[in-house]
Amino acid sequence: MSIFIAFILLCVSCSPSEENLHYEGVTGSIINIDDNSFLIQSNNEKVDLTITNDTVFEGKDRNDFKKGDKVKTWYSNEPLDSNPLQVGASKIEFIE
Repeated sequence: MSIFIAFILLCVSCSPSEENLHYEGVTGSIINIDDNSFLIQSNNEKVDLTITNDTVFEGKDRNDFKKGDKVKTWYSNEPLDSNPLQVGASKIEFIE
């Protein structure tokens, strides 16, 4: 029985947390919106965020975001080295 409990505790402690599944992205302004992507301008960097069914939106519904909105982003994968950077969006949070 104690081996079983130790195994369960080991499995739970090794499970990735939700935060570990996201790469912190940029904070910037939306400069373009397409059906499946947001183009974000942050300082001198542009990031093309691909929107999926798994993308989480905070502060506004997906269809309420507009050009000029300031957002904080999280990536679902490492960005592709391109211009603009291309990456999947795991979370987009409305700031102002």
